[in-house]
Amino acid sequence: TIEKYLWLAPVVIILGPAFLSGQSLYDSGRRTWSHQGAAMGILLASTYLTLALVLILFLARENYARSVVLLVGGMGGFLVYARHELVAWHDSVRRSEMRRKTVWIGLPSELNKLRSAMSASERDALESVADLDPGPSAPDDLVRLLHKHAINLSIVNMAGLAQNQISPFLAVCEREGVEVLLRPGLLSSSPYRLVSEVFAGEPVFYYRAQSANPNQLIIKQLLDYVLAAVLLLLLSPLMLMVAAAIALTSRGPLRYRQPRAGLNGKPFTMYKFRSMRLGAELMQDGLAGQNEMKGPVFKLSEDPRVTPLGRVLRRHSVDELPQLWNVLRGEMSMVGPRPLPVGEVGRFSDDAHRRRLSVKPGLTCLWQISGRNDIADFEDWVRLDLAYIDRWSLWLDLKILIATLPVALFGRGGR
Repeated sequence: TIEKYLWLAPVVIILGPAFLSGQSLYDSGRRTWSHQGAAMGILLASTYLTLALVLILFLARENYARSVVLLVGGMGGFLVYARHELVAWHDSVRRSEMRRKTVWIGLPSELNKLRSAMSASERDALESVADLDPGPSAPDDLVRLLHKHAINLSIVNMAGLAQNQISPFLAVCEREGVEVLLRPGLLSSSPYRLVSEVFAGEPVFYYRAQSANPNQLIIKQLLDYVLAAVLLLLLSPLMLMVAAAIALTSRGPLRYRQPRAGLNGKPFTMYKFRSMRLGAELMQDGLAGQNEMKGPVFKLSEDPRVTPLGRVLRRHSVDELPQLWNVLRGEMSMVGPRPLPVGEVGRFSDDAHRRRLSVKPGLTCLWQISGRNDIADFEDWVRLDLAYIDRWSLWLDLKILIATLPVALFGRGGR
């Protein structure tokens, strides 16, 4: 029975970390090792642990099955290596995603003082794109930088500057939904968006495009991962049948890929089941005159490029299911403004529309449950997206997800 092996647990708990430590696997620089180096170190530690267990059992005159000893050493080594890879992957993703693309605004001498006071961790968290010395053309330069580099943080150093020099930059960032870090604090007209933090050893304010609690955003991200993984697993038979039906009914790839504008306008590749004929993108310019959506977005209810099967997939949003993979990759959320093609974002006539890019795009949002393609004015679409951003909560996400089910099942507003 398993009870007779329990006395080995404290032995493994003590000896396991000791042998791992002997291979320098607890050193801070361990994560820079190659996969092969880490695997070899863990293999040696597991081997030493197995041999130690064999010796202890021999001295204790215990006759246990050798398979149990091998299982303890082998499974233990596998779990340690799996943890090593998971932590290394998480750290890599965190470093790449958490670095903030930053524009610095202020007098050069004051910006240098601020940077010199920053800690190493604060420096590592920022990717500096450019410095802007306030002047007549600087706000326009900021707009170009925001659009070109997907900037998600502007640091405004107010030292030596008058308020009227700061206001144009705040207006640009507010209009486009980009966070602003002020040093020191300038009270805005929307105090619920101000969050006090410590940066470079002194108080600053974050001016956020939405009033979401950071802890709630973490929960939202975790729920996105869990829901996307579960739905991909549960819906995989349906997705396989859809892929087979597409292959049997029309020529071309099963999956359609297109660059879309993600968080802060950063492009990513969005996936869909192909619902149009091969070469449909080349035909869009010829159909531009029939566009039924007022604004930069192209929508056509009787689009001749859509296949008969594609019409069914679109009506019930089945063509969107591959975007669960985008959610699992962290590029999209379950709920958020729908991602638009990069070209359509570039045709925005009002930069205020870009504030919908201040949150991750999603599979569904208020637009989906409020009429979808029956909404013919892009201004109304943006109004719904901004209402979601300003009112966001986990409870609102849940209500939108629940309301999306009947919309997709009965195909309301889909075409």
